[in-house]
Amino acid sequence: MMITKKWVTLFCLSLLLFATACSGGASDKPASSGEASESEGDSSGKIELRMTWWGSQTRHDLTTKVIQLFEEKHPGITIKPEYSGWDGYFDKLTTQVAGSNAPDIIQMDYAFLTDFARRGALLDLTPFAESKELRTEDHDQSMITAGSIDDKLYAITLGVNAPGVIYDATVFQELGIEEPQESWTWKDFGDIATKIAAAKGEGFYGSADISGTTNMFEVFIRQSGKGLFDGGTMTATSEELQQWFDMWGALRENGGVTTAEITASTTNALETRPISLGTAAMDFAWSNQLLTFQQVNKNQDHKLGIQVLPHGVGEKQIGEYLKPGQFLSGYGKTKHPKEVAMFIDFMVNDPEATAILGSERGVPVNSSIREQMQPTLPEAEQTIFQFIDTVSKNSSEIDPPYPQGFAEVDTSFKSASEQIAFGQGNTPDVIAQFIEGAKATLGSSQ
Repeated sequence: MMITKKWVTLFCLSLLLFATACSGGASDKPASSGEASESEGDSSGKIELRMTWWGSQTRHDLTTKVIQLFEEKHPGITIKPEYSGWDGYFDKLTTQVAGSNAPDIIQMDYAFLTDFARRGALLDLTPFAESKELRTEDHDQSMITAGSIDDKLYAITLGVNAPGVIYDATVFQELGIEEPQESWTWKDFGDIATKIAAAKGEGFYGSADISGTTNMFEVFIRQSGKGLFDGGTMTATSEELQQWFDMWGALRENGGVTTAEITASTTNALETRPISLGTAAMDFAWSNQLLTFQQVNKNQDHKLGIQVLPHGVGEKQIGEYLKPGQFLSGYGKTKHPKEVAMFIDFMVNDPEATAILGSERGVPVNSSIREQMQPTLPEAEQTIFQFIDTVSKNSSEIDPPYPQGFAEVDTSFKSASEQIAFGQGNTPDVIAQFIEGAKATLGSSQ
């Protein structure tokens, strides 16, 4: 199925922050140019596949080891890695898809799955799952559902993940402040951040300011009993947006969170985050990122912890949720679909491969693998497993994948946050412009 010009233009205009996300990256420099021609077998019958992913240097190293192990077990197949940081990852992938030159194996994100799948950019994995060439019987059914669009399987979960607040437990202990509890609220968070900043003095903040991070705002909205999106429309009201931005504005004023200048200059690379630099005690991230946060922390003798996002006072439902950490998908035009499915199966189901990856991308989706791994985990990974267990008991169901047009809305949300933080316009006016723009973007994408 051809990628429409309209979709390509829309995607190329967007830059996804997603504190996501899900993700952090140590370097935005790709391992290879990504300009090679489509993967194909040579005259000797040897097959070369290309694989792309985003992440930290830790993820790059672990994934490369898995590729090497796969190549040792399958000498007729080589895999060329093309990795980078999060920033710009989907812009580049969109360009590659438009040029019919995307990598065969693609690390995919929940936010973009609908867009790529419905435009024919992803390989339908359903036949391989049905034939057991791609084994999913030990995968959590909710994660199979999460990777399916229009009753077709397009993505396999690499790890189960959840949003949380990473905190420097050593700083909390040093100041005699109790570590965050599962029951804490947004007010508790604000009080703690302010107290830490006051105790530590100028240049140290209670938390990073994540007011422009859409997926964290989504949890705030979910606490009101609805999803951030309902079909192709955004549900957040001007009053809810005002409440969110006012909360962070008050914390900026009293020094509880980073200044507008510091926030604007901070990237998604975890080593640049204030908590990693030793200038803040908390940050909002994903559970799988705890390991990298610990590894890149300037103060290596400090111990980090993770807790669920603060609850809303009088919330109608818990906003916290379990999410596929990342997906692994195949390119819709790959010349080697069988081999692509073979590698995906290897990465999520092979005991040796999953032992290498650990929980860097999240807690393994394969239940039998989880049982094998847990007793042997180091302390930091056990913390992640325990956190996921806490979330599984204190969460609500994940909402459907974001609608087409989300990437542009996400960029606009970050821009609106920066405008407000820098005092560039009246807050209600900025919010009104954001809502109007989101409506237009989402409406034109349907």
